[in-house]
Amino acid sequence: MVTYSVKKNKKSRMTFRLFGLFLVSFALLMIVPTLMGYEKVKVFWLIITALFGLYGLMLIIHSFAKTSYDIVYEFNEDDILVRHHWGETTYRYEDITDLSLISPENENVYSIINLRIGKENFVIPFTLKKDFCDKVYTYVNERMTVKMLEDDLSKKDTE
Repeated sequence: MVTYSVKKNKKSRMTFRLFGLFLVSFALLMIVPTLMGYEKVKVFWLIITALFGLYGLMLIIHSFAKTSYDIVYEFNEDDILVRHHWGETTYRYEDITDLSLISPENENVYSIINLRIGKENFVIPFTLKKDFCDKVYTYVNERMTVKMLEDDLSKKDTE
């Protein structure tokens, strides 16, 4: 079993929420008077303002996502246990749709594992831990390959 913890900054979540609130309030201050007939504004600017408001709303909603909080990943023999702010979630290695390792030219600075399970995307950063990142990537890749081969063999046996 391999365990890794990713710490997230609370100030970043608050900044996204405040900026999103600012964009939504700006959009409301521009759109509501126009719809009530107090101001004459071109339709183009209304569309741009509405897009700003929708982007602000998206920032607010995304700041409550489970990947915005501290996460502990436990890579077990049969599954991946993700402990986050909203509880625990268990994923099977068979459900992984994409696993990739991102390493920059200067590998000593950081490395990233991008793990996609269904519709969820987990970006796991490793700052100054290139060796540990390679160990986790190899571990997950081996488990994923073994589970996929077991599934293929079981499908061939049933046919």
